[in-house]
Amino acid sequence: MVGVDVEYCAPCRLAGTTMTTRRVLADRLREYDETESVRVEPTQGDVFCVSVDGDRISSVDPRGRVDPMEAVGAVRSWLRS
Repeated sequence: MVGVDVEYCAPCRLAGTTMTTRRVLADRLREYDETESVRVEPTQGDVFCVSVDGDRISSVDPRGRVDPMEAVGAVRSWLRS
């Protein structure tokens, strides 16, 4: 089983975007039995990234546009490899 983590810049006020990304990931990855959970981790760093089992697979500028479907695509690619 693998865990998916969403790390986000708390001072950048991304909590709403992060929770949307978490919900989309959980919903779209439901078909993958090896996905254990989708966790959210606020940080002080200027970051928005998605990791699977500790491997950072997607990272975007938190001041730019965050697309939850890009995160889903990155996780699906990681799971297929």
